[in-house]
Amino acid sequence: MAALLLSFWAAVGRAQESAADIRSSLEEHVHTLASDRMLGRRAGTDQGELASSYVVSQFEEIGLYPGSNREGGKSFLQRFEKYSGRYANVVGFIPGSDPELRDEYIVLGAHYDHIGYRVRGGDTVVYHGADDNASGTAVLIEAARQLKQREGQLKRTVLIAAFDAEEIGLYGSAAMADNMEIDRVKFMASIDMVGWLRQAGCLEIQNAGSLYGWKETIASIPCPAGLTVKPMNGGGSPFTGSDHDSFAAANVPAVLLTTGTKSPYHKPEDTADKIDYDGLALITEYVVALACDMANRDEIVPSEKLRRRNEGIRPVEFAVSASIGSSNMKYGSRAAVNGAARFSWNAGLFVQFNIGKLFAIRPEVLYNHRTFRYPQQNGAGELIVTDSFRKLVSPSLTVPVNLILKTSVDDDYYAYAGVGGYYAYVFDTLLDGGPVACNRHEGGISMTVGWNIDHVGVSFTGYCPLTRMSDELSGRPGFSAFFTMYYRF
Repeated sequence: MAALLLSFWAAVGRAQESAADIRSSLEEHVHTLASDRMLGRRAGTDQGELASSYVVSQFEEIGLYPGSNREGGKSFLQRFEKYSGRYANVVGFIPGSDPELRDEYIVLGAHYDHIGYRVRGGDTVVYHGADDNASGTAVLIEAARQLKQREGQLKRTVLIAAFDAEEIGLYGSAAMADNMEIDRVKFMASIDMVGWLRQAGCLEIQNAGSLYGWKETIASIPCPAGLTVKPMNGGGSPFTGSDHDSFAAANVPAVLLTTGTKSPYHKPEDTADKIDYDGLALITEYVVALACDMANRDEIVPSEKLRRRNEGIRPVEFAVSASIGSSNMKYGSRAAVNGAARFSWNAGLFVQFNIGKLFAIRPEVLYNHRTFRYPQQNGAGELIVTDSFRKLVSPSLTVPVNLILKTSVDDDYYAYAGVGGYYAYVFDTLLDGGPVACNRHEGGISMTVGWNIDHVGVSFTGYCPLTRMSDELSGRPGFSAFFTMYYRF
């Protein structure tokens, strides 16, 4: 019995020592990469090369196999050029053991570059990039160390990639994806900004929806005590990205592991002393579990959503919208009596038919409640200049149809601009609460510019009528402008 207890406590001691060693190593990596000596690790600089040399030394110590062929032998450095700049990924691998699956790849990646430094008033201000992305690079190194210890237990080959030039356009991950047999890559995970777990409260797994059966798959992966994992179907921003995007664009299920932008993102204050190293150790443990699961899973299938996005086959989008804005009227050349803008609003829904990656047709149906300031008239019915105005209300059922030009960032995250025409059926036109004869049918030009962010979107829309409201009313509606918010199903 005593021998069993001694054996148990010895095992516990080894586990605690191992966890302490991992935390210590993570802290050492972050402090080294985010030190003043690295001057922010800008891609293509001497300091960027110094950072890559550090990662190479760690891969060599771990015993990874070099992932790039060069004249006279193999190297961990995968050099490439982009727009006259010279950069280098650091790539190693752990070979798979299964005779059939070892030729398939699981990619773990993290970018090691940051944005460098600035000189202000004679002082050098270093953008240390501890969270972005010394934290992810540290996790990558320590996960690789643990995976190397499992060599022979991994069916698929695991590629370990420290990417260069992410901050200036995802150049490193794109170079790797473009220069390998991408159809052999079955899954990719980018580890980017994972150093603020305590403040974030959870580890997000963005773009998990690129993996078929993603909810069940993520739920089946062991999660260490103290770590909360939040898988997300989409996620991210149309204006930013990470290295998983380069692989997702090639139809590879690819996810982003991140604690978000809680840290001083792209600021000099992003320093090593602010990193949650206990959280970083938990994330390292989870990354190892994720890589092992994917390396040994019988089959990994891209989701239908990912296939549609990359093939340009987009589903029809439905949304409900609400807008607030203003409307005004014009009275020929008599600018002195033009009506000032008044509050207006509308609400409705639209259907968007996407044509490939860049274009869409968007018909809408809106209840449009426009209000105008109508000038005073003299006894002869002529418009006169005065400080007082009369209230003119013109509700209508409005049907705009716009041709939309979108960015090609993502099916869920894109900016757009559109132009088209609209038809409106006017219910009634009331001047100071009393009805006036009106033209029931109105037409004109519609315009929109906006941003779609996952299920929600915002836009600025405008309507310029080409018809008069009535023969009894002097003038016609001028431009109506609205700020619109919508929810997409």
